[in-house]
Amino acid sequence: MDASLTLIRERAKLKAELLRALGGVKASASLLGVPLGHNSSFLQGPAFAPPRIREAIWCGCTNSSTEEGKELNDPRVLTDVGDVPIQEIRDCGVEDDRLMNVISESVKTVMEEDPPRPLVLGGDHSISYPVVRVVSEKLGGPVDILHLDAHPDIYDAFEGNVY
Repeated sequence: MDASLTLIRERAKLKAELLRALGGVKASASLLGVPLGHNSSFLQGPAFAPPRIREAIWCGCTNSSTEEGKELNDPRVLTDVGDVPIQEIRDCGVEDDRLMNVISESVKTVMEEDPPRPLVLGGDHSISYPVVRVVSEKLGGPVDILHLDAHPDIYDAFEGNVY
C-alpha cells in the first residue's frame, strides 16, 4: 500500500514539475480515480467509471473550453494523477477499513499540491466517506458536496456492510 501512495505522490510531483515548466501556472484541479465497485449492492460497474470518465473528458469530440475560457486539455487547468490501484490492493487481502484509509491517504497526497483541489472519480458510493473525511480535515471544517448519483445511499449499513 505504501507503494500505491508513493506512485500517486510521484505522479503528483511530476505533474507539478510539468506545470512549473509550462510557466508556473497551477492546475485548478487534479483528477484522482478510485475504481472501487465491490461495495455496490447491485452491479459492479462503478469500478469501470474512472477510465470511462477520462475517455469522455479527453476524447477530443467535445468542447473542452470552460465558461471562463479555460481549456480543460491544458495541464495548467486540469491535471490527472491516475488511479488508486484498488484491485491490486484488494488482491493482497486488504480489508475494507484499511482500504478506505488508503483512499483517504491518496486524496491527502493530492491535496499536498497547491491548490488542494482533488476531483475524485469513483467508484461506488463507499468512497464518499474517506474522501469527504480527509477533505474536511485538510480544509479545517465542513465542505460542500456535489453528489451525482441515481440515488443517495443514506442507510447506516446494508446487509452488515457499513461501506
